[in-house]
Amino acid sequence: MKAEYRSAKRSRRMIREAFLELVKEKDINKITVTDIVKRADLNRSTFYAHYADVRAILEEIENEVIDKMLEILKKFEFKNFFNNPTPLLLEVSRFIERNQEIYKILLNAPGSEIFLKKLKHVFAQYMLSDTDIPEYLKDSKMVNLRISYFAGGIIHMYSEWFDGNLECSLNDISLEVSKLLSLEAKELFGNG
Repeated sequence: MKAEYRSAKRSRRMIREAFLELVKEKDINKITVTDIVKRADLNRSTFYAHYADVRAILEEIENEVIDKMLEILKKFEFKNFFNNPTPLLLEVSRFIERNQEIYKILLNAPGSEIFLKKLKHVFAQYMLSDTDIPEYLKDSKMVNLRISYFAGGIIHMYSEWFDGNLECSLNDISLEVSKLLSLEAKELFGNG
């Protein structure tokens, strides 16, 4: 049983590694199951035992990234994000830096807007759970609009950085976004 599990785990890892190598060489839409199994030196039935198609590999990676992001957010849950967003944003920056290659693939993949929308939703939900927001404001259209704006802005800034459109570090982005969020919190919630 354990040998079978290790074999399946090894096959999945080989398929993913082959996929990630191929993404560096060609457009994701042009990567086929045949390309992957040749690169991984596996047969097609092994591929289909683990994935329905090439897109399923990408979706698995997206879901793992979102799960990891949720894990990071959970560490900072209800810890006055708006009052002091810097620690969380710096942690997110470190995570992104450690996983740059994966993020670059996800952001440049066809359908990346779905992944970005999921990330925006994760950030917005996190911000709405913050204890800095008075309960009576949590259902306010104005608060929801601003949180949606900031969640989208944060995701957009990281995307722009990956595209090489921002000449700064991820830490610089985190610190600037932190300043903006703190100012917003003072205006909106009367903090500080």
